[in-house]
Amino acid sequence: MIYKFSLIEKILLANDVIPHPFADASFSVGLGFALGSSIKLKIADQLSMEYKDVGTIAHAANVSEVGAELILDCLDALGYVQKKGSQYAFTKRGFKNLSPESPHNFRYFILFCDYLYKGYIHLDETIRLGKRANSNMLEEMSDYEWELFSRAMIDISSTNYKEVAGKIPVSKSAQKMLDLGGSHGLYSIELCKRNPNLKATIVDLPPVKKYADECINKHKADNSVSFLPADFMKDELPGNNDIILAFNIIHGLNTGENEALAKKVYQSLNNGGMYVILDQIKGIGGSSQMSKATTSYMALNLLHQAGGKTYSKNEVDAFTQKAGFKNSVLKKLNAPGFGVIICTK
Repeated sequence: MIYKFSLIEKILLANDVIPHPFADASFSVGLGFALGSSIKLKIADQLSMEYKDVGTIAHAANVSEVGAELILDCLDALGYVQKKGSQYAFTKRGFKNLSPESPHNFRYFILFCDYLYKGYIHLDETIRLGKRANSNMLEEMSDYEWELFSRAMIDISSTNYKEVAGKIPVSKSAQKMLDLGGSHGLYSIELCKRNPNLKATIVDLPPVKKYADECINKHKADNSVSFLPADFMKDELPGNNDIILAFNIIHGLNTGENEALAKKVYQSLNNGGMYVILDQIKGIGGSSQMSKATTSYMALNLLHQAGGKTYSKNEVDAFTQKAGFKNSVLKKLNAPGFGVIICTK
């Protein structure tokens, strides 16, 4: 992400002397593709914190030297690498996010975004129709694409699952929780770790069970977290729950589907139970452009991929109150545009 500008650049940008579309429609898009290519072609895999010659990097990645140099120059512009003559090395940010040796890398998220980009060639049709022309993206995904999706969600959730768990006031008497579309289960794992009486069931489609099992085993949570292969929109939910999570779910549904889900959740909760929604929330960041960019882009992306969009707190209140929920509280997260809404039965 480019965020360092010279004083002259700031003045020119502020006064529209430098046309903003030059960045918005040109190099911002191209740099995103370059980032994806650096991972797909294993160019980033050849980098370390020590400088290496571009020829050595290109040979190890089995790509042309001129191609490697151009991709590495793009990574330099983004702040992921530093350049010294014809040599390149990771910056600290580059190693953290791009290196396969980094435990906090974002490589699968980058690959998943690269996969999404290819579908944008049909975006105009979605805008004209007001819906995705073909079936839901999830119905078309291959095993490899399910892996990209699942591991990208792990990348994202790994950055905030502890923060999110700290926002949810779990009663000492709470014993049963459902995690709708919970995929990897990291949020359930952390909540159960903090609340030993709590048992969680991840309710998600069969293709993601592999990744839930992986996370459950990694965190030694098999005694507290289980997986139920099901479609939570079509199948009956287990009843008598104290908490039901819907994290990054409502943005994939239209208003009618969210009303139906809220009603289903309400009926599956005990009195006093909580319906906890984590999502990109329109308006949560006030005048923050980064917050607006997050919620607006995700709304467009979700309409195109799944027929959904992002919602404001008032819109969420409308479909949860229609289901019977009386009280709701919004809690902002550190990530711009993200928030947790807790609805109580």
